Amino acid sequence: MALQADRQTLETERLIGAQSAQALVRAETLVPGAGRDAIEPLLADARLYIGQADVQADRVVLEGQVSCQAAYRQGEACEIRALTAQTVLNQVLEIPGAEPGMLCRVRGSVGHVDARYENGHMVFQVTCDVQVQVLSLAPEEVITALSGQEGLQTAYRPLKSVKLAAEASEMALLKEEVALPAALDARTALMDWVALQIDEVAPDLGGARVKGRVLVETLVSSGVTGRPAVLVRYPLALDQLVELPDWLTGDLIAEADVQSVRSEVAAREDGDMRLSCEVQLRVRVLANIAESADALTDAFATRGASLEVSRQTLELCTAVEHLRTGEVVRGTVLLGENAPGVGTVIATQVNPAIGEWREENGQGRIDGVMETRVLYMPAGSDLPASAEAELPFSVTVPQALDGQSLIDIQVISAEANALMSDRLEMKLQLSIACQTRRRERVSVASQVEEGAPVARRAGIVMAWPQAGETAWDLAKRYAVGPDRVGTVEAGQCVVIRV
Repeated sequence: MALQADRQTLETERLIGAQSAQALVRAETLVPGAGRDAIEPLLADARLYIGQADVQADRVVLEGQVSCQAAYRQGEACEIRALTAQTVLNQVLEIPGAEPGMLCRVRGSVGHVDARYENGHMVFQVTCDVQVQVLSLAPEEVITALSGQEGLQTAYRPLKSVKLAAEASEMALLKEEVALPAALDARTALMDWVALQIDEVAPDLGGARVKGRVLVETLVSSGVTGRPAVLVRYPLALDQLVELPDWLTGDLIAEADVQSVRSEVAAREDGDMRLSCEVQLRVRVLANIAESADALTDAFATRGASLEVSRQTLELCTAVEHLRTGEVVRGTVLLGENAPGVGTVIATQVNPAIGEWREENGQGRIDGVMETRVLYMPAGSDLPASAEAELPFSVTVPQALDGQSLIDIQVISAEANALMSDRLEMKLQLSIACQTRRRERVSVASQVEEGAPVARRAGIVMAWPQAGETAWDLAKRYAVGPDRVGTVEAGQCVVIRV
């Protein structure tokens, strides 16, 4: 009877390459009415939206938009003013082995923002951090059954191959209108900050439904004496259906990023002041599926023709681990030597910059810096001032991280309280999302052929196994069934009847 091998095809996901980079972009805009008065930037922020990632031969080309905003004071005026500026991000990352049509995962964030006044213009210098992974899907054949040989001995191992099967996205426009108290004497919307929190992604009719919250903070100018601005916080509900085939809605991961924000203060017909806001989001759903097989790893015969086994090494994604968790970070901001003392805090803006991450005792440790800016009214003065500091942070997440983990940290809320006139106590509520694709290299049989007849002589063999040798290794060496070998320990004699 001829040797016969049954085969199964597994589609495997392979990491072609990963690259991280920093890009420095510049944006500028005219400062209206700027004359000889000094312009003092008080708060500055930027938002990165990566609209397209094009995989080309040995590289990935990113195209995105950077939206900047700043609040400032002009001369000795108490009024707080604001302006915006936009620029584009064009970044090329070299990834050898990348080819058009391959899958691409991109994560981008703003690391640092600097705003300064130059010759009638507000100039922004923005550092953008980007992380790119290129993946490919390839079919691999494995042997799942072997037959047709006398005295055939086989060994199998279970394989699991998880792959990114589909990615779909939808644009969502969220709107909200908030009533403002008359005592606030609201004038205009100055700056907006947005934090995203995804609570649930679940299969729904026609695809996957993503639910969560969009937490918006808007700095609104005020006509109240001694209080030129106030921070208004309000949540927007996210409930978006992303179309996907029903058979792909098993293992889902949801992501979202902000494309644009627009807010406006206006009086309604009843005379009440209202703050209206529109947030444009891209909601993305990733669908992972898993395939499994029992693959032949080795084979030999105890009689008849010997077997020659050829091997192949497979790179498998064995699991996709993702979590969302929260953490509270505290710190202290010290004012500069000549800075006016803190009277009342108006707004706090925090930008997390991740430095490094690693695994510690089966958990993940993330270290970085919180770039913190505080807008406040000094004690005994009507001129607003600001303070900034870099607060180091270190948080632990209940998931082991590796060098290719994708991590996103957002500040859900930031509170600043004056401990003394020269320092502020910070309390930051963080939302942390981590995603890690576990990978493993396995060796399995790719081809089995008949060789020379099995040569063995009857008798008793006394063998001393080496470190790492198993009962299977000894059985194969002496062409006997593994049940004849028994327990194997390194350095302990094993008696085998051949």
